[in-house]
Amino acid sequence: MQNNSYLPTANSETESIDEVWSGTNEQWWNWYLSLADNSPELVNKDKLIPYPEPVISQIPSFEELQQELAEPYPIATDQIQKFQADSFIRIKNFFSPAALYLLRQELIQLFHQKNPSIPNQEFSNMEMMWLESQVVKEFVFSRRLGELAANLLQISSVRVYHDDFLCKEPGGGRTPWHYDGYHYPIASDRVGTFWIPLQETPIEMGPLQLAVGTENYKLVKNIPFDKFAQGHDQEVAKVLKANKVSVNCEPFSIGEISFQCSLNVHGASANHTTARRIAFGISYFENGACVTSLPTLVSGDWQKFMPDIEPSQPIVSSYTPIVYNSEIN
Repeated sequence: MQNNSYLPTANSETESIDEVWSGTNEQWWNWYLSLADNSPELVNKDKLIPYPEPVISQIPSFEELQQELAEPYPIATDQIQKFQADSFIRIKNFFSPAALYLLRQELIQLFHQKNPSIPNQEFSNMEMMWLESQVVKEFVFSRRLGELAANLLQISSVRVYHDDFLCKEPGGGRTPWHYDGYHYPIASDRVGTFWIPLQETPIEMGPLQLAVGTENYKLVKNIPFDKFAQGHDQEVAKVLKANKVSVNCEPFSIGEISFQCSLNVHGASANHTTARRIAFGISYFENGACVTSLPTLVSGDWQKFMPDIEPSQPIVSSYTPIVYNSEIN
């Protein structure tokens, strides 16, 4: 049997992924990042590019933050059509730099309160932070994001799946190619994720790499998943190249966000800088969706996000509330 030091012992006994993940979601991320093929983009940790931590002159008050987050985004028909054609959309100046700085500082503080410092850590992760902070909850439950998710997914009512603190530490390697629908145990394609970088994110820092098109997942969905090594990531990269799939890998300006549907194939490049590449992810899904019938270890500890819900059951819980309903809002 093969070996992967990040894979829990209970999940190392077979080559199958049709089993329950036996570790935490933090352990899941460490394992998952180990499956990325970093050979095309080696990081020299002795020669990282100096990059300053973001600063801002004035932090907004909580009331000012609430006002910004309550303001709907006027999405245009052509933007919705582009999202439907590309499977993702990027929107500049969606948030003010001040609001994102406040969120960044809040997330960093929460993370360090809950997690000890680990030497040589390449990736730090924490989820469900809205349960710990009113500032974070304002973002996750905001009308600005909830209504936009509903409009892009073309549904009337959306629930939150979970939030995600995604910190690629200085020198952290690639995030492997994947599409969220393969990982999320939600029996619906009306699922999407906001990726909100909390600093300017140049190419050298590791922004998202988003494959353009709605059908690309069909090219890769039958590639066997290798839970021990980098085989799956390598094969997806080969297939995308062989089919000449266009990939959006442009830097993100401060205040810019992306929203990708669960069938968008994407990854992220390595962080070659001395700064932490921090992003905040929030995933939403259509109200009425059920859990898939057979979740696998690639979904991690999914019941952390929807406790007391079993496979095939409707996803209704206090952890997955409705955040926008066009008939009410």
